[in-house]
Amino acid sequence: MQAQNTQLPPSMPLEQQRELFLETEDAIESRRFREAREGMEQLQGYALYPYLEADYLEQNLSYANESVIAEFLSQYEGTPVDNGLRYQWLNFLANNNDEERFLTYYQGSSSSRLQCTYLDFLWKTTDNLAVLWPQVANQWVSAESQPRNCDPVFAAWENAGQRTEALVWERLVLALNAREWGLARYLTRQLPQNSRYLGELYRRVEVNPLTLMRFADFPNNDPREQDIVVAGMKRLIWRDTDKAAEAWQHFQTIFPFAPETQWDMSERFGITLAVRNEEGALTWFNRVPASKLSESGLQWFLASLLRAERFDHVVMFINSLPAEQQEKAQWQYWRGRALAELDFHEDSEAVWQVLAQERNYYGFLASAQLGIAPSLAHVPLTYEPSAMATLKEQPSVKRAFELFAIGRSLQARREWNMLGYRGTYDEQVLSSIAAHEAGWHDQAIFGLAHTGQFNDVEKRFPLAYMSLISSHANSHDLDPAWVFALARRESAFRPDAISRVGARGLLQVMPDTANYVSRRTPGPNLGRVSNYRLMQPEENVKIATRYMSDLMRRTGNHWVIATAAYNAGLNRVEEWLPESPMPFDIWVETIPYEETRDYVKNVLAYQQIYTNLLGKDANVLSSLVNTHMVADDS
Repeated sequence: MQAQNTQLPPSMPLEQQRELFLETEDAIESRRFREAREGMEQLQGYALYPYLEADYLEQNLSYANESVIAEFLSQYEGTPVDNGLRYQWLNFLANNNDEERFLTYYQGSSSSRLQCTYLDFLWKTTDNLAVLWPQVANQWVSAESQPRNCDPVFAAWENAGQRTEALVWERLVLALNAREWGLARYLTRQLPQNSRYLGELYRRVEVNPLTLMRFADFPNNDPREQDIVVAGMKRLIWRDTDKAAEAWQHFQTIFPFAPETQWDMSERFGITLAVRNEEGALTWFNRVPASKLSESGLQWFLASLLRAERFDHVVMFINSLPAEQQEKAQWQYWRGRALAELDFHEDSEAVWQVLAQERNYYGFLASAQLGIAPSLAHVPLTYEPSAMATLKEQPSVKRAFELFAIGRSLQARREWNMLGYRGTYDEQVLSSIAAHEAGWHDQAIFGLAHTGQFNDVEKRFPLAYMSLISSHANSHDLDPAWVFALARRESAFRPDAISRVGARGLLQVMPDTANYVSRRTPGPNLGRVSNYRLMQPEENVKIATRYMSDLMRRTGNHWVIATAAYNAGLNRVEEWLPESPMPFDIWVETIPYEETRDYVKNVLAYQQIYTNLLGKDANVLSSLVNTHMVADDS
């Protein structure tokens, strides 16, 4: 193997190099090594040559190639290029029981099997057990069963008296929280005889929190009974609030719960009742000092006051918050809103005038309330061209751009993140600008957010896929700014985005939704929509905008309800609509799902930004500030 040159071969066009790279990669994978070596010889100056070298070495692991492997791992240490080869090399050494070499090359791994191999080899070769045992304990305390190759070192650790009851209990709690019942039973048997009832009791409470109502099962023989009660209460409150209140009243007479625990439990009762719009939430919230409420507690205390139209209490509540908290946009908006309801209009407008200078949902709401133009506060980023040129010469940047160009998005992001999260601050900012200029919008958006560069609005809210989005929006009589806002919120314009629930593409369309659109919405039948089709921008936007049009039709062209429905589903959103008219801003603030609540706020804010970026002066929220939300009786 030869060292990589720094210059691309001038005789071969870039597109031809890319084609040869893919052919050579296939040759390596198919073990056609003569063909692979010929291709590699021609590609030594190509940015992705190190990936070919790593692939070639992975297919030719041997002690004879150790010097080449060692040189490669040293050259690319800590980069994504290093990961695959190091993993395969360590497995090779482990299979050969080569303790010395394995320990030399090992640098930590997400593989439990390799980690166990490391601990086993270290145990066999070290005299410093005081350093080893904490590492073994860290591996052992896991919610999952560990690989069998960990058994010898675990046994030695246990025989050395290192497995304490505290560690067994810690692991037992993890296993129960992960609902690993078999492991939990095993760990319960490892507790001392007089403590085993705790493991069984904890398991029963996790399976059924109503077990807490069997008060005799909690004799207060061990402080850990309190931990079981607290864990069970968190689930029982949501399952049966009345039973939970009865249980909590009883257990407070048995156990000396710390004030923090009592505040936490009161907040949980308040949040549960508020989310369900049931009586009593404010009673529970009032038992907790405002400074001790979590973000969720603050949100639902506010929501409960707004539902009750207790605007005088809204002002008092906000005034009781820490000064730093009070200055946040949410609290400033509701201070102004409450003052307006109490007829302190001059004070209200003074608050909103300051807030209207901010570029966020509440700032735009304030500007709508005042009837003034929203402020984007756009400040373009500038940079020295020489600094950008230097950045783009870095091998990792070249690899990232080239991987992006050939559609290897995941590998490209791994390379980019080396600089985007580990480089100097200036390099991180420059890399975000470079990503934007290359049309790599998600990396630019996330990079600018990571570096705190929020004011270059055009880079943070790119008009990506302009022709595609505009044409489909117009064909369905949709506001293009709304479609842009949804795409920005859903995927940050990443065409290969896949959510944890399986939504795909630019506008994060669920496969079932796509097939519903194909079968049941006006327009031609699109046939069965495959996951592959959803990852193609043209198909994704076509299907998504058709679905958005359907939501608008089903909601009577109420785009706020349609926005919420795009996230949570129309049936669920209709359940949230009040029987009596409720002001728009209060309804948004009381949406039960945090994800959907924040989603609606973000999309409305983004829609305002895109409205301005598309050349319109309209205030998107001006038509909403006097709107009331109400369930449709029909």
